[in-house]
Amino acid sequence: TKMKILNVNTNGNKKLVNTSSIRFMIWNLPAEKTCPFATEHCKKFCYAKKAERLYPQVLPCREKNLEESKTGDFVENMVYTIQKKINSKAYKGKKVYFRIHESGDFYNKEYTQKWIDIAKHFEDNENIVFLAYTKSLAYFIQCGYGKDFPNNFIVRSSIWDDTKPESVRDTAIYNFPIYTAFDGDTLEKEIASGNYSKCDCKDCAECGKCYSKTEHKIACAIH
Repeated sequence: TKMKILNVNTNGNKKLVNTSSIRFMIWNLPAEKTCPFATEHCKKFCYAKKAERLYPQVLPCREKNLEESKTGDFVENMVYTIQKKINSKAYKGKKVYFRIHESGDFYNKEYTQKWIDIAKHFEDNENIVFLAYTKSLAYFIQCGYGKDFPNNFIVRSSIWDDTKPESVRDTAIYNFPIYTAFDGDTLEKEIASGNYSKCDCKDCAECGKCYSKTEHKIACAIH
């Protein structure tokens, strides 16, 4: 069958800014409806929903991505899309940070497994790292997280003040890297005690903490 180029965003966003040595790729789904473990906090403060309200072309594009993600050839098409891009002149020799879900989340086990398979395909390429902040830890556990898991795929447990206790428990049991937020005073205490590394960057290419396995627990100020 003929391979298809999927709608991967290679232009970045305000924080994911392409540089001479780093390139970003982003894959998005519709906000909230693909987030089965969204909390009330998530729903209230979701900036991805805001983009869907402000820009009429955003939601149809994400809806199309959702339909693509359900197809039997999604893995092959995504691998083809990424490969074509990293083989291009603009990407040759560059570090690629692939952000899965600036909007949306892993909505079932099957879809989660597809991304694991995509990452595995690029495991021998040290220039590409896949990153997702997620609340869908249960699907990763069902897919065998920790056993034969691709080393180029960083899955950060997104923990907020109303995250369900079972998610907090699973984060600890399976040793998921963490991304969380605290109020200003608590944040400074946690950073000073060495419990967390601080995220206060305006530019992910310059910082790169979230894409590194050495930074296990990262926190930002609640915003």
